[in-house]
Amino acid sequence: MSLLEVMVAIVVFSLGLLGLALMQIKGAQFGKEAGSRTHAILQARSIADAMRANPSAVSLGSYTTYAAAPPTALVSCASNCTSDQVASNDVYVWLQRLKAEAAGSSGTIAGPSSVTGAYTVTVTWSGQGAAGTSTSDSYSFDYLP
Repeated sequence: MSLLEVMVAIVVFSLGLLGLALMQIKGAQFGKEAGSRTHAILQARSIADAMRANPSAVSLGSYTTYAAAPPTALVSCASNCTSDQVASNDVYVWLQRLKAEAAGSSGTIAGPSSVTGAYTVTVTWSGQGAAGTSTSDSYSFDYLP
């Protein structure tokens, strides 16, 4: 085996290792993005579950009101909270969880639709595009009370 063959083998081997390192980096990026998406979906569904548990506040429009003008703190009430107070606390906790789990995330609740009566729950978060640039991703679904 000549010195030239050894050098070519080293170059080929080095390119293979660089490709392997790139695959590891991309895998980590995609894993992080999948985690952010999973958290967003779970949080969007959690506010829908809270709305399902508090139908009187949904019919009063409390959830859309508090999502449009978010509460700044939990409402202090003992064991006899009104449905409106529960909705305020639900939205506050929901938005705090969104911010804690994914940087740059936010949530909105819109509705009800004049046609179907459904509410649209949307969660938006900052993701990372294929070129490493920052993107804004979102997940939304319709909740029909």
